[in-house]
Amino acid sequence: MNYNIKISNIAKTHVKEAVAYYKNVASIKIAQNFLADYQNSLDKIKLNPYFQNYYKDFRGLPLKKHPYIIFYQIDSGTKTIFIKAVFNARQDIQKRP
Repeated sequence: MNYNIKISNIAKTHVKEAVAYYKNVASIKIAQNFLADYQNSLDKIKLNPYFQNYYKDFRGLPLKKHPYIIFYQIDSGTKTIFIKAVFNARQDIQKRP
């Protein structure tokens, strides 16, 4: 499946905040590991976008090694995946899209 990925500004901000958090609290190496985990998850979504339905048309894929979930929507007509948020699963559940 050839799907394009479009990442929202909110999701980009979430990733930047996570990287900054890991740099400040842990190390640059941990921040780099987070980014690698995030990229691997994006690659998985590209291969199989119809992963898990969370709410209405929102789908989600947890990162393998970090407590984050990538929330996204799919436009089958244009074969585009819209990354809406990168949610820290340890945050308040009410913040989920």
